[in-house]
Amino acid sequence: MRYQQQLQVAVRERFRRLMTATSSAASHEIYLATQWIRSQPALRGLLEEASRTEPGMDHEGFRSSLSGNERFRWPNRTEEGGAVLVWELMQNIARLEESQPDFAQRIAVAYSHSRNIQDSWRELAEEVIQPLFNFLSERIGSQSSVLHTLERYRTRIEWFDRQELYARFEADTANGEEVYNLDLQRFLFLEGDHITHAKPRSASGEADLIGSLDATDPLICDGKIFDGSSRGKTYLLKGLHQVVKYAHDYGQHTAYLVIYNITAKLIEFPTDGPADTWPPYTEVSGVRVYFVHVRVLPPATTASKAGKATRVTITRDALTNPDAN
Repeated sequence: MRYQQQLQVAVRERFRRLMTATSSAASHEIYLATQWIRSQPALRGLLEEASRTEPGMDHEGFRSSLSGNERFRWPNRTEEGGAVLVWELMQNIARLEESQPDFAQRIAVAYSHSRNIQDSWRELAEEVIQPLFNFLSERIGSQSSVLHTLERYRTRIEWFDRQELYARFEADTANGEEVYNLDLQRFLFLEGDHITHAKPRSASGEADLIGSLDATDPLICDGKIFDGSSRGKTYLLKGLHQVVKYAHDYGQHTAYLVIYNITAKLIEFPTDGPADTWPPYTEVSGVRVYFVHVRVLPPATTASKAGKATRVTITRDALTNPDAN
């Protein structure tokens, strides 16, 4: 809770800096704010998930209406959509900050038509940019993004609980996957307020974790063991296509596949996003599936003595044809 409160304060402070910046420094302040938002996993997760809410928005119409040549309008129908529109605008300004340092100032003048340039900038900041910061502050206080919660879960396992969970897994290997899935379900509920139900029925079978089925936005999250043999690449790929089916069953466009890696190998997934984005994801049949790789095998030695890890690579071709592996 303290982390969330501190982040809310920091979000409000970032917007205060934008509001009080001189119009000539507006582009630079937006650049700094954009870099800061990107450095915060919780905010990145919220914006990543928001980007999936309204995929068909008229981004070009939104940008054009800021020019003053036509009536300004918001094309979004959700708060998430509005946040994404502003976030893309800020990223565009940040990209041009070095080559066109007055770009934000020019947008403000065109938007406002005020004779005072400084007033124009404050008007743009308050009316157009502020909704993004309101969205982030409210969502931080009311919920944690799924991606940020899963990142914290991975860190908790790898740093603190590998030994304990692996001992429980070894005590009942036939149901070992359930050991990890129940642990994940509990963490999602206690740490992220993501309510989940164990093994609910759907037209495609039984998903391990599907949350908030009574809500309009259920969480589709499945966990799979990777042991490098009977539950190897083919098992993971079938798990991928299972969560895609679950997402279709519940009318969702986002799903999460958590991989419990009980080997010393590293698993590499292709991604449809930037190479340095965590977690990697792929688009399959209209569903974006995030791959969350958790190393659950306790280390046998120190990292300096372990040597180079063997890598298991999942190819893009394999994602579309799991039976070929």
